[in-house]
Amino acid sequence: MKKSLTLLFAALLAFAAAWADEPFRKHRYDLFKVLPPAEGSIVFVGNSITDMHPWVESFRGDEGALPIVNRGNSGTYSTEQSANLESYLVNKPEKFFMMIGTNDIATSGGLNFEPAQVLAYVKSIVKRVHKRSPETQVYLYSILNNNTSNRPAERWLETNRLVKAFVDETNEDWLNYIDLYDLLTDVASGGVWSYDGLHLTAASYQKWCEAFYERGLLLGNWGTVHPTYPSNASSSQQDGGLTGSHGMRATYFSLLPISSEDILFFGDEEVKNGEWNELFGNPHFKNRGSGWGYGGLSLTNMKKLVEATFARTEVDKLHPKAVLLYAGTSEAIGSDDLETVKLNYIRVIEAIMAEAPEARIFVIGLHPTNNATINTSRIAPFNAFLSELGPDQVKYIDCYTPFLNGDVADTKYIKSPHHLFPGRNLQRADRRGRRRKHHTGRAPQRHRPGTDCRGYCPAGRRHGTIWRSRYGCIQCQSRGGLRTAHSCLYL
Repeated sequence: MKKSLTLLFAALLAFAAAWADEPFRKHRYDLFKVLPPAEGSIVFVGNSITDMHPWVESFRGDEGALPIVNRGNSGTYSTEQSANLESYLVNKPEKFFMMIGTNDIATSGGLNFEPAQVLAYVKSIVKRVHKRSPETQVYLYSILNNNTSNRPAERWLETNRLVKAFVDETNEDWLNYIDLYDLLTDVASGGVWSYDGLHLTAASYQKWCEAFYERGLLLGNWGTVHPTYPSNASSSQQDGGLTGSHGMRATYFSLLPISSEDILFFGDEEVKNGEWNELFGNPHFKNRGSGWGYGGLSLTNMKKLVEATFARTEVDKLHPKAVLLYAGTSEAIGSDDLETVKLNYIRVIEAIMAEAPEARIFVIGLHPTNNATINTSRIAPFNAFLSELGPDQVKYIDCYTPFLNGDVADTKYIKSPHHLFPGRNLQRADRRGRRRKHHTGRAPQRHRPGTDCRGYCPAGRRHGTIWRSRYGCIQCQSRGGLRTAHSCLYL
């Protein structure tokens, strides 16, 4: 089991890394290509305003979680979303919500598009969605009010006018316009609504989700739908003293319920980038990654994120089943005294144990860089410390060794000093997977030596890789089957 977990996290973290905007977006798009939404999904497409919010946790139906998938990508443009559109439509989603244009119109750090150029891409995307999936309901958002110096107000207002006119002129039941501008106009003023005048706190998302409920935008086969956030989010959200994107992420976590079956995954932006509930095929797998920036939060601030997540608010919070932690990169690769770094890490573990005394805790080893000196003198000793942590409820997952080639990072997976890229096995899995329709099958069973995975892996396929099956068998990657017996991992 421990070996399977090691291989699992080594592989999945290869999807989830970012530093500059472009590598961040490429990694997200690579992830999307190997995670086609299931038939009947609700797909949320957009930029960072879509990306940074845990939509699947923000609504509950009569039967539990809704089939919401997040295909937001921070910093993205309409050009990129258009280029990656097909991966969202493979299994014909039931609903398709899209917010695009905020970064297109930016005069610096964007595409400097005129409103007519944004509209042209919106029209093209809508046409392709409807052609590929005629039964899909398409919803186009307005660009939100914001307070940024590189986005002229006249551009987003004109873009909103053009997109609404396009929807009105099309006059089809399957195409809808959602105007959130007036509802969320306070985002531009900051305060409890936004920490940067552009992105949203839980208080703003609560208003957004409530509007969905009131307008019946999520009606479907999942019964009555209710928002998760309490109505007084603006006064009850907590950020643990964090600011910026980290603080806004903390506000969401502070108001989201925790069940006894939940698995909470704390970490930096590498963790935040992963759609872990989809990768594991488990709706109880909850992403608690922080905001942007390579290296993530300091360990002192990670402790604050943990405390904000478990803060006593007006939602039900039970002790989770398990907690995973990938943290400490910024200090481990820096110049801080390693003994001090270790002590700060222990304080994070103590905070988790205080809030979740019955949970199993998995600490995840930091991946290597392409700098041998940093690896051997900093990261390796730090990971050795993690591997020896007690007490018994704390287990170590090695995500360092699988990425090594000698004393440096294997370039099949890690480019530049820090960035993780999908390796060749993942790319082959993607190509094979596009020719196979995903389906679930039996519960995992132990394989007989020399046999392939058909009839055993939950994916029911010869190549039951985790990246295509969502459940899957970590080790089934050879065409002729495995030569030794092994177990499939199913969470």
